[in-house]
Amino acid sequence: MGNEIDNYTYNKAAFDLLPIGVTIFDENMQIIECNNTILNLLGTTREYYIEHFFDLSPEYQPNGDNSREKALEAMKRALNGENLTIEWMYLSAKGELIPFEVILSRTKKEDRYLGLGYQFDMRHVKQMTEELKKQSALLKVRLEQQELISEISRSFVSSDNTQMLVDEALAKLGHYYKATNVIIQKLDYENEKTTLAYNWSEKNKINKREILNVYELVKTSFPERLYNSATVPILSSADTSISKASYLDELAKINVTAFICAPLYVEGKLWGMLAVEQSDLPRQWTDSEKSFAAMTASTIAGAITLDIYNTKLKDAVTELTAASKAKSEFLSNMSHEMRTPMNAIINMTVIAKNSAEIERKNYALDKIGEASSHLLGVINDILDMSKIEANKFEIVPVEFNFEKMLGSVINVVNFRVEEKYQKLSVNIDKEIPKILIGDDQRISQITANLLGNAVKFTPEKGSIKLDAQFMGEQDGTCTIQISISDTGIGISKSHQEHLFQSFHQAESSTARTYGGTGLGLSISKSFVEMMGGTIWVNSEYGKGSTFAFTVQVKRGKEINESEQLVKTNIEYSNDFNGHHILLVEDMEINREIVLMLLESTNIKIDCAENGLQAVEMFIDNPDKYEIIFMDVHMPGMDGYEATRQIRTYEEKLRKKNQCTSFAAGETRSDNRNSHKRIPIIAMTANVFKEDIENCINSGMDSHLGKPLDFELVMQKLRDYLIS
Repeated sequence: MGNEIDNYTYNKAAFDLLPIGVTIFDENMQIIECNNTILNLLGTTREYYIEHFFDLSPEYQPNGDNSREKALEAMKRALNGENLTIEWMYLSAKGELIPFEVILSRTKKEDRYLGLGYQFDMRHVKQMTEELKKQSALLKVRLEQQELISEISRSFVSSDNTQMLVDEALAKLGHYYKATNVIIQKLDYENEKTTLAYNWSEKNKINKREILNVYELVKTSFPERLYNSATVPILSSADTSISKASYLDELAKINVTAFICAPLYVEGKLWGMLAVEQSDLPRQWTDSEKSFAAMTASTIAGAITLDIYNTKLKDAVTELTAASKAKSEFLSNMSHEMRTPMNAIINMTVIAKNSAEIERKNYALDKIGEASSHLLGVINDILDMSKIEANKFEIVPVEFNFEKMLGSVINVVNFRVEEKYQKLSVNIDKEIPKILIGDDQRISQITANLLGNAVKFTPEKGSIKLDAQFMGEQDGTCTIQISISDTGIGISKSHQEHLFQSFHQAESSTARTYGGTGLGLSISKSFVEMMGGTIWVNSEYGKGSTFAFTVQVKRGKEINESEQLVKTNIEYSNDFNGHHILLVEDMEINREIVLMLLESTNIKIDCAENGLQAVEMFIDNPDKYEIIFMDVHMPGMDGYEATRQIRTYEEKLRKKNQCTSFAAGETRSDNRNSHKRIPIIAMTANVFKEDIENCINSGMDSHLGKPLDFELVMQKLRDYLIS
């Protein structure tokens, strides 16, 4: 869910960072969501707030109304389409009564209405009002200003568009100041200029040609960021005609004789400037008028911020709805992708059992094998995506032969190429080092996915080309680019942008026609980015596609032919006659599988059906076995505990034998009785990183995932029996 989970996290964070409390309730007046702001204001938790919402108010409001009854009535009215503004007293977790102004409205999501409550903490307003009352000389002015601010603030919670509301606010401000013009200019950082964003004029119109570019003035007069404790700076002039500053001369030329400027900060960054202008005559601005300009600028900036957050919130709802739809389609597709091969496995098994003809049996078994491989691929895609989304996937660099890796991938898809009579050409840049250090399995997986898609979406007798290029090297790190081009169906421009998102396919009909989980490209993108590269597509609908990606890998040490020959002879030694291992597995079918897989190796295998039996068999004869293959989840004693008990017994043996050898005067380090630690290899369907770590922490030496890969099983035997 990569880019989708990143988008969801971003939008949830935007919702939580709104500067006002937001509560969402359903048609039953049940609280279903709230943001962190209201929780922080009331000092409570999300769970308590949702379950005990009505307990967070005193029994009666200051006017004597019962809080629960009044709240329910207001919520019903909002759900019926009214926009209400009410004063409300909340009771915080500390027992503090907090006054709020609550705006109630409704919104429609899909086929039902949801109620929205915007909760403004009015403590600072109340404190300001009380302070104004103490200042009798300024009481009238302050009250007028507060009424104007409240009127402007209330209007911003309206459902009307922000442009009109800000213009109306500027008009109210202009009438209050008896000013000539009130304008807001926005900073254009990229082009280093200011643009007219909002305006009001006593003459009803401002000539835009007369709006000066005051970018440098704003940048040099106000800090780029304003923190909570900072004081908003004010810039003013009583008479521009007597000033020596050049920018004031320019203002004087357009008949601005006096002004007040206050900055607007949106999301903490300098966004623009509010200017109250006076024409014709000089004007001495009072401290109250200057501070009120800053207050109004902050209020308007808050409205602009809220508008930005509302836009993000709407976008988030749209994206979450689309993501939910995509997941639903994905689950439906996934059900089809799993049930189809399961149907083949189940029914071909019946056909094989009921058939007397060996050719028909073999045909059914071949189909079972193909279906099983497909089903395993689907499961692996889901597991890979789950690990990526949980940030539990790690890149594991190893030394590998690049050409050999590509050859293995091509061998896997080559039979499908031949079935469709396609032409596959491969070009490998000679500059690419023969031995590289990187995660060859992930590079192979990405290449196989892209190559498999090319084969799938290219018609019979079409052409496919794989091209590997050396893009350069810096400080021992090589950039390798692999591109795969085809003459297939192509992808329209409108669908290309969704290709690398989780749960998406190019078009909804793609899954029905060609199959697939819709996860392969998303997984590939995650792997590529983990390896320091990028992945992209160039395509035209109906004319084929080219998928390409880059990865960062290290240059490895090249092995000469004689060393490689020795290594190859060791790697492919498959006869283990004379060796003895213990298989611990509670499922009879799984024991049969291992016994039959290893039958041709001539290795001797004893079986234990649970952990306790395995411990007893080991204690009875600790030198009998050379390897233990250990299942993890078993009834009674599981594989973890069995391993711990075996390691504990080994330690007792070592201490005992050391004492015996010391008493006998023996000094040989290879004494048989010293007991060599037995390798224990987990053989389990638990394949996540933490599962492997749990195995290692319990005392196991290595891990094999189920379903078993025969070559990996053989490699473990070679690693531990031939060394």
